[in-house]
Amino acid sequence: MRSDSVVGCVLAASFALVAGCSTGASSGASLANTPDPTPTLASPASATPSLAAATELVSAAPDPMSRPTVTGAFSVANDGRKLELRCWGEGSPTIILEAGYPSAGIEQFVTNGRPFTERLAEQRKTCAYDRAGNGASDAAPMEPRDIDDVTDDLHALLAAAHVEGPYVLVGSSFGGMIVTYYAHRFPDGIRGVVLLDVPAPSATLTLTEAPELAWDSPQNPEHADVVPEFENRLANERFAFMAPLLVITATRGQSNVADQAFWLGWSADSRQIELDGEHTVYNDQPVAIADAIVAMGD
Repeated sequence: MRSDSVVGCVLAASFALVAGCSTGASSGASLANTPDPTPTLASPASATPSLAAATELVSAAPDPMSRPTVTGAFSVANDGRKLELRCWGEGSPTIILEAGYPSAGIEQFVTNGRPFTERLAEQRKTCAYDRAGNGASDAAPMEPRDIDDVTDDLHALLAAAHVEGPYVLVGSSFGGMIVTYYAHRFPDGIRGVVLLDVPAPSATLTLTEAPELAWDSPQNPEHADVVPEFENRLANERFAFMAPLLVITATRGQSNVADQAFWLGWSADSRQIELDGEHTVYNDQPVAIADAIVAMGD
C-alpha cells in the first residue's frame, strides 16, 4: 500500500553518500568503501593479534541496545491509555523513530531493523514506540482517528516519559506523514526530519479502492482514518515546517524519486538522495542512513 528536486550531499563517517547537487531531478547516491592508498605494514612482532586479544576487544565494545535508557508504558490520555516506549543510548538531539502502517515501532526498528537502530544508539539517544493498538500499547479509541490524534499521542508520550528535545524525527513509509505533520504542529526543538521511502500522499485514493484502510476495519488496529485524514488531507494541503528535511528514496521501494520529491516543498532546507534497497531501505543501508540521520543534528 502507499502508506506502509533538490539533491543533497550527505556525509557519513566512514562511507560517502555521493549525489549530484543541482536544481533538477535527483541522481542516485551510492556507498564507496575507500581503501587506504598507503597501508602500513605490520611488523612481525605485531602482525596478527591473538584470538584471545581479538575476542577481548570485541567483548569490550558496549552494546547500546542491551540496556535501554528509557523503557515502559506511559500515559498519553486522561483515560489512562498508555503507549509503550523504549530508548537506547545517550546524546543530543534525540532521534525519534516512527514506524510504517500498521506496525509496532519497537518490533520494526529493534527485532527487524536492529543493525540500523544499534548504529544510531551508538551515537545518539534513540527512541521507538508502539502506536495505539500496536505491540504492547493499549488499544486505540473506538472512533476514527485523524493525524492530529496520532501526533497528539506522540507529543504526550514524549512529555510523560521525560524524553526531552531537541529531536530528529525519522519516519518510515506511513510514519513519514506523521513526522512531517508533527514538525509542523510542534516546531520547537525539531533539528531535522528524515523520510525513509515515503510515497507522496494520494489526493484521489478512496475507501472503495482500499477498504482495509477504513478506520473500523479489522486490519486497522490504530483506527486511523487513513484515506481522508492522512492521504487526501496531506495531498491537498501542505503543512510546511522550518527544520531541515532529508528525503531518502529506495531504488526498489514503493515509489520513485519524482514521486517522493513531493515532500521537498515542505521545508525550505530540503534535499533528496536515492539509495539502493527495498522499501525498508534502512535494513539495506543501515550504516549510511544512520550516519546521515546523525549528521542532521550536528
